[in-house]
Amino acid sequence: MALKPDVLWAQRPDSVYISIDLKEVQDMKVTLENDSLSFSGKVGGSLYEFSLEWHAPIKKEVSKWSTKRLIEFYLKKDVEGPWPRLSKAKAPWIKVDWKRWQDSDDEGEAKGDFNVDGMGDMNFGDMMGGGGGDDLDSDDEEEDLPDLEPTSAPASAPASAPSPQENELDKTD
Repeated sequence: MALKPDVLWAQRPDSVYISIDLKEVQDMKVTLENDSLSFSGKVGGSLYEFSLEWHAPIKKEVSKWSTKRLIEFYLKKDVEGPWPRLSKAKAPWIKVDWKRWQDSDDEGEAKGDFNVDGMGDMNFGDMMGGGGGDDLDSDDEEEDLPDLEPTSAPASAPASAPSPQENELDKTD
């Protein structure tokens, strides 16, 4: 039985970026259609293959793909708009590529379009708007959060058993 590779995806309003997490693939077969993608290939003697139907149609004639380092696809959507998932059916091996993902909330940020120049030599460092990394969200700038446990215990003595007191029921007249 063939294995399923991890398929990572991200989107923009007009396009979808996909990478298949396999390297040094032998005997690769790819069939890209307006409504589907089929892939098969061998890595280290193991066969990997899958087929999926796109959530919505793509423009095959203006879409690109490359196998230089990873197997990468840049797909132009037939109709602009967000897709709730990559394929019509959910699959556990299809995962969001959070490094390249852009939500509608992020539209004001400078993530920009996918860089498809050369398709094998993509420079995704420029996607965040200025390769220097100044715009990256970092935990270094976050305010310090309080510790989960107190750093020092109260200076009181440990609690001891309560002193015996006279119980009303023990009294005799």
